[in-house]
Order: sequence, then C-alpha cells, then structure tokens
Amino acid sequence: MLRVLAAVLLISLAACATPAPPKPAMVALGTGGGDFGYTSRDLDSDRIEVRYRGDAVSVSASNPREDSRTKAEQDKAHDLALWRAAQIAQERGKAGLKVESENRDSDIEVQRRSTYRPSPFYDPFWGPYNDPFWPRHSYYRRPFLYDDWPYSYQQVQTATARAEIKLTVRLYPEYDPKVDGMLSTAETLSKLQAARSGAVY
Repeated sequence: MLRVLAAVLLISLAACATPAPPKPAMVALGTGGGDFGYTSRDLDSDRIEVRYRGDAVSVSASNPREDSRTKAEQDKAHDLALWRAAQIAQERGKAGLKVESENRDSDIEVQRRSTYRPSPFYDPFWGPYNDPFWPRHSYYRRPFLYDDWPYSYQQVQTATARAEIKLTVRLYPEYDPKVDGMLSTAETLSKLQAARSGAVY
C-alpha cells in the first residue's frame, strides 16, 4: 500500500514539473504572462523610444556575456523592438522610419548553489534507510562524513542573461530610399513579421 501511495505521489510531482507551454514574445511588457515585452514613449512629435526586455535564458556561467545565446537574445530583442517601432509608424500613417540610436545590453545573473550526489543505494520508495553507508538519522540530514563516498559535495554555478534593447526612432511621413538609414515601414513590418512571428519564451 505504501509503495502504491509513493508511486501516485511521484506521478503527481512529475505532472507538476511539466514545463509550461511557450509564450509569444511579441507582446507589451507584463501582458504575456512573463517578465518580458516591449514598451514605448514619445520623445517629440516625430521621434519615439522603444524598449524591449527579453526573458531570462540560461547561458554559460564561465563567460555569460560572450555566450552565443546572449548575443542571439540581443538580436532577437532588437528585431522585436524594431518591429514594434514599425507597428507604431504604421498606426500613425508614417511610411518611413530611421533608427537614430540604439543601446544593446544584457542583464546577467550568476547563481551558486551546493549539491550532493545521491547515493547509488537510494530507494525512492523506502528512502535511504537501506543504504549501508547512510547514518540512521533524519531523512533530510546531510551525511555525517562531509565528502565521503558515496556522497560528493560540490558548488554548482549557473547563469542567465536577459536582453535589454533601447531604440530611438524617427518617423517620416514619406519613405525616401536616398536618406541614409531610412527604412520602409511596410517592408520592415513584412520582413520582421516573417522572421520573428514565431518568437517565444
């Protein structure tokens, strides 16, 4: 009976650990069910500031800023910020836009935690009491031998990166390809929608 109850408990815990489905990334900050998204504000009648804050993603703890995933997240956040700027331009009837300045950064968080390698004799149904090396103490008590076999103590280091993009964008009533750096609103929307419509976190 105890084994059946333990099995049911393990199944319930596994169901709770099922990862949540991915969420669309192209959303206003705080509206997509996560701490990511875009914000915007007017600087003057023809200039706007658009920011995009990405979600935290796992990166290398040894060199998080140079991790390829960190750079990929910055590119993703940049495209989503520019996509939002083009949406605003279209909403306001502006045929062209130009990025006057941009700032790319990543919020890096490094965490350290202690772990113990579990005993090879551990029984998930009956606990560690059938382990000849386990001291007959409380279930969660650390082994009395600090770093003795079959237990190994180690520090595990993990890191996450969260892309932060800020664009200053000027809007133009007409698109002029002769103006250096000017983008067509319609073409920018079409290009970024095709490239990033499936972006999720």
